[in-house]
Amino acid sequence: MSDTGLRSAVTRAVLTELAAAGEYWVPAAVSGRHCHLSRADLERLFGPGHELTPLRMLEQPGQFAAEEKVALETQKGRLILRVVGPVRKESQVELSLTEARQLGLTVPVRLSGDLDGSPGCRLTNGGRTADLARGVIAAARHLHMSPAEAAAFGLQDGQEVSLRADGPRGAVMEHVIVRSGSGHVLEAHIDTDEANAFGIRAGQLCRLVMPGSPASGGGPFLAGAGIPGAAAGIGAGSRTFLPAAGNPGISGGSLPGMGAADTTAGGIRRKETLLDYSGKPDLLLTEELLYRAAAQGMKYIRLAPGALVTPLARDVAWEKGIELVYPDGKNERR
Repeated sequence: MSDTGLRSAVTRAVLTELAAAGEYWVPAAVSGRHCHLSRADLERLFGPGHELTPLRMLEQPGQFAAEEKVALETQKGRLILRVVGPVRKESQVELSLTEARQLGLTVPVRLSGDLDGSPGCRLTNGGRTADLARGVIAAARHLHMSPAEAAAFGLQDGQEVSLRADGPRGAVMEHVIVRSGSGHVLEAHIDTDEANAFGIRAGQLCRLVMPGSPASGGGPFLAGAGIPGAAAGIGAGSRTFLPAAGNPGISGGSLPGMGAADTTAGGIRRKETLLDYSGKPDLLLTEELLYRAAAQGMKYIRLAPGALVTPLARDVAWEKGIELVYPDGKNERR
């Protein structure tokens, strides 16, 4: 398993454990325009016997972005589409509503594979063409879950939930359809229109609003008094998951662990305000917490042995000038 795959698996395991304790968060993936090809259309566009070449694996099992690209052409314009593999029973094109309008297409909002009544299009690759009688859609918001994840969240395939995205343009997205089965793992899919409208970054955590529940706001998960998650039975051996409360980059209440303390940086002993998580070896430090720490003037975060820091959190630490202090005395400010 790659480092990226391992981090994703750990994150999903933590979120599933939190769901069993009554805290519901899911990672959001931003899906750009792309197409899926049938075997017949793949060969029309790339030649007999052609096989898709994986460029990078996607989060959903067996899915990959291929090196192959095609062009969608209409009388009003032309767009390049990445092919997503493996091949399917029927070809399908997924666009945002904005892109569809730019091309003069009126497309329905549908789940993948629900193509009845959808418009067709022409796909080209150089001098090769494939004319689709139907298959152009805007993808409905949906939430992938394995059966075990769905059970932990108390959800079933086909149910509708809502997602709350925090941030300067935060909003609640309704009509998110659960897709659960052996070929799914925990990940909410939205398109580029939605991500841009609500200021959502790829991989950002969104709160899952369960059926019949009010759209609740964000909050940190910490094993401590007075903090959501502490009373939910997250016991020893669980990894403490720390997204920020409120909007990334916007100051809020005091962060747990905040305090003035002496710390050594670059051989100079100085008194700084820091976040001290040296007693939390099960910590998973995310970029949301880093944004909030930066907004409150934090310059150091002290970590315990075994604490995990996500790659995005490291990027934010570098961007905001926050030093990560490790137990072995090594500091990290990239």
